[in-house]
Amino acid sequence: MKKYISLAAGLVLFAVSACNSSTPVADNATPSKAASPTATSSEKPTEKPKESATLSAKATEKATTNAEGWQDYKSAAGKFSVQLPSKPQEQSQDQTTDVGTIKLNMVIAEANDSGYFVGYADFPNKIANPADIQKGLADSVKGSVGNLKGEIKVEKESTLGDVPCRDFEAIGKVKTTDVSMKGRFCLADNRLYQVFALGAKDKLAATDVDRFITSFKLEK
Repeated sequence: MKKYISLAAGLVLFAVSACNSSTPVADNATPSKAASPTATSSEKPTEKPKESATLSAKATEKATTNAEGWQDYKSAAGKFSVQLPSKPQEQSQDQTTDVGTIKLNMVIAEANDSGYFVGYADFPNKIANPADIQKGLADSVKGSVGNLKGEIKVEKESTLGDVPCRDFEAIGKVKTTDVSMKGRFCLADNRLYQVFALGAKDKLAATDVDRFITSFKLEK
């Protein structure tokens, strides 16, 4: 499953940068740029991102295992809770953009040759226009799926409480493997949340994916 974990950072980064429609699609590789939803098509050169990762639970984050092996995970820093099928890994990465340095945070869990990911990043500015929010979320979905050389099969607007979201299902490839991807991207004020599962088409369990996505909640 390491191939999906290594790809996750690229998908999360690309979803952040994809709100800029002029950003090129990467070939299954971590892109070198990220931009805010309000960025223009004029991009400045960026530095190589500095990455830090921790494989143990942080003091502000908790995970408890239930009888089925699923874990109730809560992030105080991320202000969310979710159920995960295994003990998660936590990673963070600073990305320099034309609007400043943005920290990308990821929680990653593996099960049945599939990966389950929650990523979030804060932008300097808030998008005020609801139409622009959905456009930005749609571009983020398109960017992530495009990075898999994939195709969006289902896509629709949704909400999480009063937070605007976009749900999607897609297919694509990781090297020679046909994969499925299903998730939900949400924008809460200036924070972009990315919740998605990725795995081989014949391995990704629909019931597990639905449990994972529907369990995602925003916390105060």
